[in-house]
Amino acid sequence: MKKLGLLCTAALLTLSLAACSGNNGKQGGTDNNGDQPIKVAIVLSTGGLGDKNFNDMSYDGLSQAKADFGIDFQYVEPASASDFEAAYRQFADAGVYDLIIGLATDQNDALTAAQADYPDQKFSIIDSSIELPNVSAVSTKWQEQTFLCGVYAGLGTLSEMPKANADNVVGVILGMDNPNLRSGVVGFEAGVKYVNPECEVLTATVGDFKDSDKGKNIALSMYNKGADFIQHIAGAAGQGVFTAAKEADRYAFGVGGNQNAIEPDYIAATSIRNVNEMVYNEVKALVEGTWTEGVKISGLKEEAVGYSNEFSNVEVPEDIAAAIADIKAKIQNGELVICETEDELESWVSSNQYTK
Repeated sequence: MKKLGLLCTAALLTLSLAACSGNNGKQGGTDNNGDQPIKVAIVLSTGGLGDKNFNDMSYDGLSQAKADFGIDFQYVEPASASDFEAAYRQFADAGVYDLIIGLATDQNDALTAAQADYPDQKFSIIDSSIELPNVSAVSTKWQEQTFLCGVYAGLGTLSEMPKANADNVVGVILGMDNPNLRSGVVGFEAGVKYVNPECEVLTATVGDFKDSDKGKNIALSMYNKGADFIQHIAGAAGQGVFTAAKEADRYAFGVGGNQNAIEPDYIAATSIRNVNEMVYNEVKALVEGTWTEGVKISGLKEEAVGYSNEFSNVEVPEDIAAAIADIKAKIQNGELVICETEDELESWVSSNQYTK
């Protein structure tokens, strides 16, 4: 029955895949025979293209690889998580893709099932640390990605910034509850409490990476409860957080690619992670013959994640900017190691308080 269901799903995906081709020309980056362009396929997250985040950045990475190396690529936009495995199998069954790329830990089970039946197929998965044969799992330290914006929020809520209020409250909103994103929540809260241990950090989950209306309503509720800074980790649903920030005249933080220009008067900074570069580098390694299986994890030390207020009109107070720079250096030189789980958070905060 499971196989029948996957076949039916694959048939539907075939129709969507035909309309979702990024295959526009054949030059440059060729396969091992030197006579065919390298072919790459990607299984996008359920948020789909247009999220101005994870999926769009992944597509941009492939587009840049196409421009630089002449690869061909195709993508599919699964409607739900139940479509992931069929998408992997459809690409693998075609037998023409030199690399199949997946996104995020919620595709781990689908990739595990597919990889077992296609042991010679190369796979890469972004934002996962799963260990499987012939799989390159590329991830970053989520707790380091959001930590510096947490520092900004913790200091900003005590500051005289124009949109900050008298309440010592900030917030963070998830799209879906998964371990990687939960580490981002922990990182943000750790950053807040590292500089402001008495601050209340509100948390909530949208339950969907696409529902911007729900993201907006959750954010408005947090702003009404006194939050003046909210970090979103919510994909396209985060667009609703920005709308709420504008409506409430408060601050928000972007995530992933630099989102500051979307609402530059309200987005104070972005917790940066260049997913486009992660995808691009997987293809580059394939083209250059240096692609390897295994888990690869990077963070602030490698400049794989970070903080940016570029393109924001929100002026960072000098003391906050100095603290962020100082704390970033502490992380990069190993003096400060950030906790990863909620179980560690309380004891970590009690043992780690910022001093210049």
